[in-house]
Amino acid sequence: MTTTLNPDQSQAFYLTMPDHSLSGAGIAAGHILTIDAQRSPVQGNLVLAAVDGEFMVRRLQRNGQRLCLLAAHPDYPPIEADYGQDFAIWGVISQPDCHLTA
Repeated sequence: MTTTLNPDQSQAFYLTMPDHSLSGAGIAAGHILTIDAQRSPVQGNLVLAAVDGEFMVRRLQRNGQRLCLLAAHPDYPPIEADYGQDFAIWGVISQPDCHLTA
């Protein structure tokens, strides 16, 4: 996973999509994503999350009182945030640029 700071936006950075977990949503491995660390995530947003030290880009979903991270590829199962688990959302994908690749 490659990140680059954006000098024009102090709380935004770029990320190279590390895998094919969102290929069903048109975002393939290698696409450049802009992460907005100031934007509050809401249901349905694509987010950069860290779960037990592993970074991933997934769609945020709420299942009752629990948060769930959904992929758009059958090889990647849903991940439900569990109590006691190290779970953090680092930012919201503000604009996936599927024309740029690393």
